[in-house]
Amino acid sequence: MQDPKNLPQPIGVVYNTSMTRPDAALALAALYVSASRREARVGGICVTGAGLDAAIFCDIVGRFYGGQLRAPSSNNLLPIGLPSAPPMPPSAAMVDAAVKKTRDDGAPQYVRSIQRIADTAAPDALLRNAITFSAESVVVLSAPATWLARSLELAGSAAQYKQRVKRVVIVDAGDVEQDGPALKSLLAALPGPVVRCGRDVGEALSVPRAQIEGGFTWSPSNPVADAVRAAGGASVPLHDVAALHYALHPASGFFTVTDGRLAVDPGRRDACAAALTALANAKPAAPPPRGGG
Repeated sequence: MQDPKNLPQPIGVVYNTSMTRPDAALALAALYVSASRREARVGGICVTGAGLDAAIFCDIVGRFYGGQLRAPSSNNLLPIGLPSAPPMPPSAAMVDAAVKKTRDDGAPQYVRSIQRIADTAAPDALLRNAITFSAESVVVLSAPATWLARSLELAGSAAQYKQRVKRVVIVDAGDVEQDGPALKSLLAALPGPVVRCGRDVGEALSVPRAQIEGGFTWSPSNPVADAVRAAGGASVPLHDVAALHYALHPASGFFTVTDGRLAVDPGRRDACAAALTALANAKPAAPPPRGGG
């Protein structure tokens, strides 16, 4: 058997999110599942347009998925990017379902390494470094473009993007429009392919919330399931999950791109929704044995 350490590195994913919708939590789960299958590598997670609790939630999810089959170490988890300049915007109420959840003894239900802003990373530097330290990357932006645009202004960043970034997928589902000037600046500065994932894509792939919740039975407690449940609503449009899937698998046949706009192939809509739901619901793959044996 080939030593996993000698296999080619999978493509890195940089996910810039506000973590304000349940599909964002599902996309984060899908990213960690993809990483467990060596279909992706978590290059960097950055929270913009939300506060500390959203960053804590992202940290909780990373530790939860990384620790399902092997105890996570704080040394092998990437920091979460978060702007520290006040006033910080509020986090979505859905993240509180996991962040504030406690065990019977009153201790937090989920382990986390972020307790305060000082435990997070500067967002522009994290976003730049996530590209610099990956041979190939894709970027999914589902947040105000403020800090991704600023990261491109750092010395050498534009050249790194041109060399290393295969595609940038921008989710047009509300959050990205919160800083219009930054989005305009970002689009002008990006040297590589940009694909816009409109609200119509997520809505075409809307899945009953009860169906999504029912897919998390592999764990008695799951922070992503908690967030989806707390968000409420009869269904969940899969905006960010679709963007992530296309970023990683542009040749899947589920999507078409015309003039830089992503669309769902009408003939494969049901198959696409089923595949995205299965990915977001999945249990992480077992890690290779220690020592590569």
